[in-house]
Amino acid sequence: MKNLIIILSLLILMAFVFGCAKQIDKTEDIKELEEAAPNSGEELPIVPEDVVEETDTPSDIICQKIPLTQQLSKIDRNYCFAVVNHNPEICREIEVDPGDEEDEANKNICLAVASEDSSYCEKIQDSSPKHVCYYQLAVISENINICDEIDYDQNEKLQCYFTFVSNLYWWDKSEEIKTEYCNKFPAGQPDKSTCLAFKDRDVSLCKNNINCLTFFKQDMSFCTGKGSTLKDCVRDRAMTDKDLSICETLTGEKRDDCLGDFCTHIKLDIAICDKITDVMEKQSRYVEVAINTANNVRGDG
Repeated sequence: MKNLIIILSLLILMAFVFGCAKQIDKTEDIKELEEAAPNSGEELPIVPEDVVEETDTPSDIICQKIPLTQQLSKIDRNYCFAVVNHNPEICREIEVDPGDEEDEANKNICLAVASEDSSYCEKIQDSSPKHVCYYQLAVISENINICDEIDYDQNEKLQCYFTFVSNLYWWDKSEEIKTEYCNKFPAGQPDKSTCLAFKDRDVSLCKNNINCLTFFKQDMSFCTGKGSTLKDCVRDRAMTDKDLSICETLTGEKRDDCLGDFCTHIKLDIAICDKITDVMEKQSRYVEVAINTANNVRGDG
């Protein structure tokens, strides 16, 4: 079974970007994943104790629960421990079969993020995981200038910038959004005014841009009026109102997306993630909660 690192990266970094790319993986052959209790008593792989300094932090405890089922990749366990501990040695324990370009890309993403070294992103040949590597590294290292290195695709570079500032906004860290970040967007582009609205938490700066307005509190009627064309309008109401019950008005994939975004950005709580039906997404959200929790602890330290 292939791993979910790229899926996780897309969920973390493009969940709030309109018109984002589809998830990338090699799991189309998985038609059913029968959920089991975390770890199921199986002998789990191989994150050597000598490369993990602590195993009782809140983030490490979450990482220990992965994989959630026998069918899901155990590589995500290495990735989780490596990133939350900023320890690239754990990434080097990931074994890659010769010629397996996806696993090789995922190992490079792990190394890039855990070591905060974009040279590993440069090694990735395929454009989709390459983009993901830069997005992931920028957000988790809290360095928007990583996005500048995407010099081969202007749209992807702008998407990276937007991902960075929108994550800060959802995490209630608008004070960390600098004017210089917003100036990375071309003059007159709607995303520039949205960035400034995030920075000041000022809905008036959105003017009539519905893609900006949806990030601020609106009545539910917004989703049948101005916001009726927005794919995730109801999810945005749950996020802005910090009201989990709104997610429960959705069904299927949209419900899972809403619950996943809520448990990783509004309230870091795997008990909320456990409500997600799709076990692949649930596992990716576990890893995301672990990473975000570790970053919060380091930021408070």
